[in-house]
Parts: sequence; C-alpha cells; structure tokens
Amino acid sequence: MVTQLAHDPGYVALGRHLYWAQESGSRYEVGTKQVREELLEFVAQMRTNERLLIPLGEPHLWARTPWKRWAKYAMFRFSRFGSRRYDRLLGDGMDLTVSLAERVIELEGELEVLRDHVDQLRSAPREVPR
Repeated sequence: MVTQLAHDPGYVALGRHLYWAQESGSRYEVGTKQVREELLEFVAQMRTNERLLIPLGEPHLWARTPWKRWAKYAMFRFSRFGSRRYDRLLGDGMDLTVSLAERVIELEGELEVLRDHVDQLRSAPREVPR
C-alpha cells in the first residue's frame, strides 16, 4: 500500500506542498526559560551522541535496501572518529550558552524588580518644596 502511494503523482505533489508549506525559518516567540530548556535538551543529546558509535536518529543513514543501509553505516562508522569530536565541542558550547541563559533569567528578574520600584516612585505623590 505504501509503495503504491509513493508512486502516485497526487500523493507526491501533496507531500512536496506540505514540505514547502512548513515555516522552518521563522521560530515562534519563546521566553528565556524555554530557550534554556531547549538548550539543555540539546546538550543532553550531544553528550549522548559523543559516546555512541552511531548517533540517535541520524537521518542520513536510512535506506530502503539493506545493502545500501549497510554501506552507509560502514562509511559513517569509518569517518565517525572525526565527527565525534564535534559532538563534544557542540556540547561544550551549548553548556556555555545555558549558563548565559541562566544569567539572563537572573537579570530579567532583577530588571522586573527595578521596574516595579521605578513605577512605585513615579506613582507616589510628590511633595512640592516651599
């Protein structure tokens, strides 16, 4: 059934249209805490991938036929020693970014306190000196 759909021109056109309709370039508006959480997930993924011979969910290693899949895995494993280093470096960079996000969260809290204080000062009745 799936192979019949894959050859149907209407199905292929619909799939292409849905792919290009995605808004991959624009991101939704998120706060600093959500950014920090996503960064922590990315750090965890990179730390896991640096220990694995084949990273989780590697999209380029999939193939329909077993011999193509085997060839892709073999080529990937042969060159993995070079790319494993980059998983560690990406994880280190993201650790620094997480610490920056935590500092921004602290600064946003302090800024909110200062804005409340300024608003209180502005709304307080002023005494006119005589």
